[in-house]
Amino acid sequence: MRYQHAEARRPLLHPQLTPVYRVFDFHLSRCQAAPMCGRKYASEELTWAEYREALDITGTPPNTNFQPNYNIAPTHVMPVAVHESTQHVLRPMMWGLVPTWAKDATRSYNMINARAETLEEKPSFKNLLKSCRCAVLVSGFYEWKRDGKTKQAYRIERADGEPMILAGLWAENGYLETTTYSIITTNATPAFGPIHNRLPAILERDQVATWLHGQWSHAKSMTEPYSGDLDVKPVGNAVGNVRNNYAELLEVKN
Repeated sequence: MRYQHAEARRPLLHPQLTPVYRVFDFHLSRCQAAPMCGRKYASEELTWAEYREALDITGTPPNTNFQPNYNIAPTHVMPVAVHESTQHVLRPMMWGLVPTWAKDATRSYNMINARAETLEEKPSFKNLLKSCRCAVLVSGFYEWKRDGKTKQAYRIERADGEPMILAGLWAENGYLETTTYSIITTNATPAFGPIHNRLPAILERDQVATWLHGQWSHAKSMTEPYSGDLDVKPVGNAVGNVRNNYAELLEVKN
């Protein structure tokens, strides 16, 4: 069943992943092109089986798959993989990291990304590197290429058709009762450079365990630019408005 045209809404999660914290609203519909990586998508093909296999998730599967979200924007809540005890589990998190020490969430939109080159320097991120790394499974992400005064939207996926596993950092803020995450970005590859100068850090399946709970000295190498091929296709600029959230956003523009 295709997702019907409707105003954007936060994805419905399985009851096991129901958020227990407040979600802060921002006026994102005015942002026609968010920073890299500022938009991503999870299509209806991204099933529970894909989550389980790609991220080695354990536990009881949900009765239904997660609702697709064709225009994931900052402040949306998504299932995010973390390491707890001896297993990988999914936790609902808001996109836009709120540091553990923050007294308000107004800066979270500015912290949707974390530059790989400065992770060990920034106070908001360096204390998360040891034990608060996470992985986010998506179908792909959107990016905009500027051409003079205009911008063209593109959807980007792995060329091999596999779901995309993005490396991130997460934080719990007890004062604000939030659990949030940020996507790590790297320099773009020469092939992707004409579109944008940054790329999200993309993991392979056999790197997930090390990324989630290995030593930082080993995981650090996984924040290098992605070495695989990417499938980049132009799409309509309707994706620039977060109120648009339907499968047709992925249709290739001729």
